[in-house]
Amino acid sequence: MVQKWRIALRKAANLSGWHVENQYESKVIGQIIEEILRKLGPTHLYVGKNIVGMDYHLEQLKALINIELNDVCMIGIYGIGGIGKTTIAKAIYNESSCKFEGSSFLADVREQSKDNAGLLRLQNQLLDDTLAGTYRRKSNIHEATYEISDKLRLKRVLVILDDVDKQRQLDYLAGESEWFGSGSRIIITTRHKNLVALDGANQSYEPRKLNDEDAIKLFSLYAFKQIVPKENYKNLCDNAIKYAQGLPLALAVLGSTLSSKRGIHEWENELRKLEKEPNMEIYHVLRISFDGLSRVEGEIFLDITCFFKGKDRDFVSRILDGAKGEISNLCERCLISVVDNKIHMHDLIQQMGWEIVREKCRNKPWKQSRLWDLDEVSSVLAGNAGTKAIEGLFINMSAQKEIQFTTETFAKMNKLRLLKVHQDAKYDHIMEIDQDVHFPLVALPRDLKLPSFELRYLHWDEYSLKHLPPNFCPMNLIELNMQCSNIEQLWEGNKLLKKLKVINLNHSKHLVEFPSFAMMPNLEILTLEGA
Repeated sequence: MVQKWRIALRKAANLSGWHVENQYESKVIGQIIEEILRKLGPTHLYVGKNIVGMDYHLEQLKALINIELNDVCMIGIYGIGGIGKTTIAKAIYNESSCKFEGSSFLADVREQSKDNAGLLRLQNQLLDDTLAGTYRRKSNIHEATYEISDKLRLKRVLVILDDVDKQRQLDYLAGESEWFGSGSRIIITTRHKNLVALDGANQSYEPRKLNDEDAIKLFSLYAFKQIVPKENYKNLCDNAIKYAQGLPLALAVLGSTLSSKRGIHEWENELRKLEKEPNMEIYHVLRISFDGLSRVEGEIFLDITCFFKGKDRDFVSRILDGAKGEISNLCERCLISVVDNKIHMHDLIQQMGWEIVREKCRNKPWKQSRLWDLDEVSSVLAGNAGTKAIEGLFINMSAQKEIQFTTETFAKMNKLRLLKVHQDAKYDHIMEIDQDVHFPLVALPRDLKLPSFELRYLHWDEYSLKHLPPNFCPMNLIELNMQCSNIEQLWEGNKLLKKLKVINLNHSKHLVEFPSFAMMPNLEILTLEGA
């Protein structure tokens, strides 16, 4: 034992020390602490279990980060909630932080920066992490902002800002690339695409949903603790994976939920329940994006959710009072996407929107602002239960349920903006092939009441009456679509319709009189094919 002590003391005596010379001892002690912490290496973050597809994400991000370059680079990871942005950011932090002089992972920026006190805590954490405990905590956000820009400009650091949702957070935590030393990398995760488009030097990465192979692996790891489904559960697994549509959060939550169910029967019941209402854990994660919308953006999002998924962007923008800017904002928040000018939306985002419409009037569809589900539509119309709460109503007449219209069907719907009574897509396809095909018209009462002052969009296939109701005065109407109707004359007399842009009366073979164009000065499209 004595010999071991001698050897240890001899080694200690031979270690070179730190020269204080003309410096303050406190400053030298700080340098010693910083060096020790640097050699100990950065803290690793818990990424989670059952990680699937991470190698691909790391490969893509390493190419974007390119740590060999000496410039300061900001990289944005953006996408819908539950796609795996935070998990990917943690993995890249664990993989790369040791290659920098300092590193910091600021979690839950959105939640933690709701006031100045929270933002200050994040600033102090950033300084504490990257300066290895050698600085004095600041008491206000302006001092801390200056300290970040002054103390980190000569340090090569890795900073990750997780779940950013406002420009202000970036302004105070990573406002300029000049704040950081050469070779620094700033990574943000966000649901807002526009926050990562700061300037041409920045890079962005959007994680894609899992492919079927990886989706099966991830779901099976949670449901069965193995990478493949059990043989007799394969069909049910296919249903669950179809429901999740490659969203990692949904696959993990569903797998965990179903793992506790006993037998195929309980699995079937749980999956059947999801057809009617969303899983609340998934719902609350996705809803965060909706809650950040303005009132107008929220209303437009719900209109698209209920009525316009898959429709042409220009058509939807026109119908919703020129909502091109709001549609762009919904794209930037990753709630929708536009491909070939068609609006697309993840099924779970759509289900989240449906739940928002229903949640305040559960089992009372007549109080909903929008009606699209055939069962709910039939229930409301059968009892003439429509109310002024209803702003949008789409009725698919090609479904099996028989729907009858009475004089009072629409009478109380004074706020109705969007009304579509239509056949399904098969109808449109048949009309393209054979214009002489006729479907049986649904008889309408001659004294039909149709509130029209708020009406922006009226689409009624095979409207059976010879004209619209006498009280029809749609001052806000933008598009009128009445294919294959019995219309002889749209309305009697002159009605000044300044907002009307589109009229479609294709195959309305009984049309004999058309309103004066002078009364619709902004009409852009008129189609009378086959009329």
